[in-house]
Amino acid sequence: MLEVSERAVSEFKKVLEAQEEKGLGVKIKAFMAQSSCCSCGPSQNYEMDLVENGEKDDLSFEMQGVNFYLDPETDAMMDGLLVDFMEDHGFIIKETGASSCGCGSEHGGSCC
Repeated sequence: MLEVSERAVSEFKKVLEAQEEKGLGVKIKAFMAQSSCCSCGPSQNYEMDLVENGEKDDLSFEMQGVNFYLDPETDAMMDGLLVDFMEDHGFIIKETGASSCGCGSEHGGSCC
């Protein structure tokens, strides 16, 4: 199951509070791309969108008032990953406890 850091939840709250439309949540989608920005070959990429509700088969969970939605495929791909927030990079996704991604990112996050 996907984990979300306290700092990321706090930043998601700020984003959601700034929206005119209230009651939105965060939809996270993972997918495989044939090539990555760091030329490592196929890599897992991510999208995050603000949505009213998840899709019919989405899994959902709530953290400190923020609703998160993942489709079943994304849920399987996110096992052992953490959504975090860094001032200089924004939201990142990294392996739980990883010091760097497979492509050598000094921040340990997704290189996409």
